[in-house]
Amino acid sequence: MSDPDPVDPPTPARSESEARSRRCWLTLAEVLGILALVISAATLWNNVAMRKSQEAARVAEEAKQALQNREAAHEAALVSLVGEPKHGGSVLTLTDQAGHSIQSADIRFPPAIGVATKQTLIDPQIDADWFANQLLDMTDGGPDAVQGRVPVEISARYWSGDQQRTDRAIYDVVFTTEGRIFAGRKLRLKGVVLRRRVSGDAGATLDSLWKTERKRLQSLKK
Repeated sequence: MSDPDPVDPPTPARSESEARSRRCWLTLAEVLGILALVISAATLWNNVAMRKSQEAARVAEEAKQALQNREAAHEAALVSLVGEPKHGGSVLTLTDQAGHSIQSADIRFPPAIGVATKQTLIDPQIDADWFANQLLDMTDGGPDAVQGRVPVEISARYWSGDQQRTDRAIYDVVFTTEGRIFAGRKLRLKGVVLRRRVSGDAGATLDSLWKTERKRLQSLKK
């Protein structure tokens, strides 16, 4: 029986090539491991970012809803008056569309008209006799039938829940005039229209609004 062929010892070049190959495989494994870590980290970051985004959206939605609730509560606490003509338009009874029971109301006219502030209790109203003479004199000499508006500030005191409040706003008191065979022209009240709410002194604003309306009414005489 013959002896097995002897195995040639590895040459230096072959040994170096195999070592480089092993180093290459180790490096590839390390790269794959790093890639796996990067993917895991990216997935974790994405999950965290998504949770933060969802939380931010939830907080924003809750803040929006809270603001809407506050605005709704504020709106419900405000007074929006309407005027119903009584006695042929000689009186306007004032009631609140929101259903608040008005305890008292002060009606302030433009200083230029020269009518003192009127105070009403329990059943607030506007009486045409308070300012009819001034308006009829101002529009005298023009057409008998005229429609106009007088800006007034109404300060209404009322209860909203367990809080006593005061709502101040400028309204237009809408009126018409008509001719009569006897006793001359007559002024009738038609209603009130909310213009704006006020916080400071409204005297200058009332005079400015009235100046514009007065100019229009006087132009009807031409």
